[in-house]
Amino acid sequence: MIELLKDGTYLRYWLAVVVSFLGDAMTRVTLVYVAARLTDSPVVISLVVLSQLLPSGLLGAFVGPLADRLPARLLLIGSDLVRVPVVLAMIPALDSIGWLLALILLEGAGKAVFETARVTAIPKIVGSHHIPSAVALFQTTNQTVNLLGPALGGVLVALGSTPVVLTLNAATFVVSALLLGSLGVLRDGPAQAGRAAEPYWTALRTGVRGVLAVPTLRFLFAFLVPVMLVSGVFTTNVNAQLLTVFDLQALEYGTAQGLLAGGAILGALLGPALIRRFGAAPGLLLTCGGLFGAALLTPAWLGDRPALGVIAGWCLLMGAFASLFQVPVANMVLRDLPEETRGRGVGLLNAVMVNVTIVGVAAGGPAAGGLGVAGSLVASGAVLLVAAVAFVPAARRLSSRPLSASQRPDAPAVPDVPDVPGPSGSPAQEPGGRGDGDVPSPAAGEVR
Repeated sequence: MIELLKDGTYLRYWLAVVVSFLGDAMTRVTLVYVAARLTDSPVVISLVVLSQLLPSGLLGAFVGPLADRLPARLLLIGSDLVRVPVVLAMIPALDSIGWLLALILLEGAGKAVFETARVTAIPKIVGSHHIPSAVALFQTTNQTVNLLGPALGGVLVALGSTPVVLTLNAATFVVSALLLGSLGVLRDGPAQAGRAAEPYWTALRTGVRGVLAVPTLRFLFAFLVPVMLVSGVFTTNVNAQLLTVFDLQALEYGTAQGLLAGGAILGALLGPALIRRFGAAPGLLLTCGGLFGAALLTPAWLGDRPALGVIAGWCLLMGAFASLFQVPVANMVLRDLPEETRGRGVGLLNAVMVNVTIVGVAAGGPAAGGLGVAGSLVASGAVLLVAAVAFVPAARRLSSRPLSASQRPDAPAVPDVPDVPGPSGSPAQEPGGRGDGDVPSPAAGEVR
């Protein structure tokens, strides 16, 4: 992964994402605090969290056709700059929960566009040979930012500087836009941009059909339903497990959160090694999901107040397995999606993952009420294990199909689509250092 940061183009892309995500992470905790201060109502706090998630779930699939028609740089820079006035408008609205919720939804809509364009652009930024490392590096960075951002935001809020947090977030969007604007590799539009444009709704419909026509992607989307449902339950109840079952004090709880994030980083680092060994195969996806399910069974044996060392190990284990399955997911999508439907495929993936996670989050409370906190985690783990076993026959059928060159375990993750000549009329070449990024040079065989 470190070699990617030596590439000037990827380094600027990575810095843009880090800066933008750090501002978002600081703002998330700040807005929850503001909502709690205004109303002291759990319902309102839940509405704030839901408003932060909902736009990606509702709009993800609808952003896809735009990502397949417009240059990624336009969407990335546009979504960054549009969010600047939205976030700044939150400052005078800090005393009105209604206005804040509306602005949170608007900011989330901009993030939905940014996320779809960001993922769609990865093969152009790194070349398809480096997709596993790029995905793992992003996951590692994201977990680190999610650990540091709320901590920094909490410090600023404690100092009475809520407007400062929002101003810094707006500034991060400007910095991100400037960095992304310097990436010449993103100037070219998608492969279908020069073709006769389909009507939007036709493009959306045909794109979804095209994505679901790929057997491995049908398998992926079907298995993601139980995985993300269980992930939502875990997200809801892991904090209750730490605070009410394990009865951790403030310092112990903070350490446990850090260990969960550390485990997630370990899972992201392990992912590329598994991809290199086994390929982004359906069986690997089932194995990673099954390991997450098996880890969720462990509260049944831990008891109410295990030793702190046991709790620390449990947090590392849960963080690692909760993160690990995301590496084969991202690689299967970016490998098997034809470029002309990549934006719609990524948008559909985001919509499925976010919406099903929201359902899991909503189900987590009632499940804990009926089964107990630990019982809800054990039950969700059992559901995921049963689902993994049930999908084994489908995985075997897919594995028995003849593999294309891009799907062999020792082959790079290259989209299985024909070569398209570059601007000079010759096929694109293997990427080395891209220098200032003004001359795109994706991997041989990569679709431009």
